[in-house]
Amino acid sequence: MTTLVHETASRLHGSYVEDDETTSRVWLGLRRFLASDAVTEELYEDLETVIGEGAVRPSPADCAAIADRLRAATAELVEIVPRLITPYSEVDAKAVADQMPITVLMSAERPVSDAEYGHLVRFANAVLTLLDLMGEAAEA
Repeated sequence: MTTLVHETASRLHGSYVEDDETTSRVWLGLRRFLASDAVTEELYEDLETVIGEGAVRPSPADCAAIADRLRAATAELVEIVPRLITPYSEVDAKAVADQMPITVLMSAERPVSDAEYGHLVRFANAVLTLLDLMGEAAEA
């Protein structure tokens, strides 16, 4: 990671805008970019498969594949969500702090085949709750 210290930074040449509206738009774009690796269409498709309105119980092989993809997404979300939520209210930060360990614990569980589908539904709900807390940054 590179650290930029104000005293040693070069002045930008050319014109640029320093207003709240522009700063907000740039920040929103950066947040979406940061989230784009973890929050994909495939993630939402997996959530829809498991907990969507027309969800049907996937085969054991599909359950295992979906759980693996949710685990991979969770590993990325653990890294980025705290950075995405920081600018918001303490309420949002607290909700994320409460939800993050639940999602991580669900990710670590490896249930036996009889309990796999129930675990997958709970895991998908935990991931969806985390995405809801991310707000606009979770839009794929």
